[in-house]
Amino acid sequence: MITITPCGAVGEVTGSGYLVETSRTRVLVDFGMFQGVGATDEKNAALGPVDPRRLDAVVLTHAHLDHTGRLPVLVRAGYAGPIFGTAATIDFTDLIISDSGRIQEADAARANRVAEREGRDPVEPLYTSEDVSRVRPLLRPIVYDTSVEVAPGITVRLVDAGHILGSASIDMTVVDGGVTRTIAFSGDVGPPGVPFLRDPVPLERADVVLLESTYGDRDHRPLTETVAEFREV
Repeated sequence: MITITPCGAVGEVTGSGYLVETSRTRVLVDFGMFQGVGATDEKNAALGPVDPRRLDAVVLTHAHLDHTGRLPVLVRAGYAGPIFGTAATIDFTDLIISDSGRIQEADAARANRVAEREGRDPVEPLYTSEDVSRVRPLLRPIVYDTSVEVAPGITVRLVDAGHILGSASIDMTVVDGGVTRTIAFSGDVGPPGVPFLRDPVPLERADVVLLESTYGDRDHRPLTETVAEFREV
């Protein structure tokens, strides 16, 4: 039996993550930080349905913090398997979570100075630079449009999503108990015709589609208007 469990970004924008489980394997797609209103350290520290020690692989759609920001939490809790993404996503993820680790430490230090003056217990950062350093050896680059078996019975192919450099949609093929299913994870998808980024590549078929819909209820203005505004600036 194949199951898909959201780990965030349901009823909210941030904290993206999906847990794909079969009778043999468990693969996590993204594990992002919750941000904005209601995004407490307790919420970000919670692993939800994910058991890090039983997890076989992580696959990233792109490097933004709301898709990668909880990776150090996952690794600190015992995950030691591969973390796959495009080469650019791997590089940017390292930079982004490194910066986040420094921010977590600085925020905790600031809060503890206040706590000491007020006689309260100290707080711990969500994660530290040392936690981030344990993520780096797990990062594994994947070339676009190449099929890679990331866990027994689960193969992924990454195609350009046109969102940021290295962003990808995931074409996942899952085989379990003689049944084969194709799952499409859109990731964050960019518009076509943007300078410096390639157009998003459509996935042609899937049995199940997990589609980002942050701006699904609005029409964006034409790119020409944005370019004109940029010229004025």
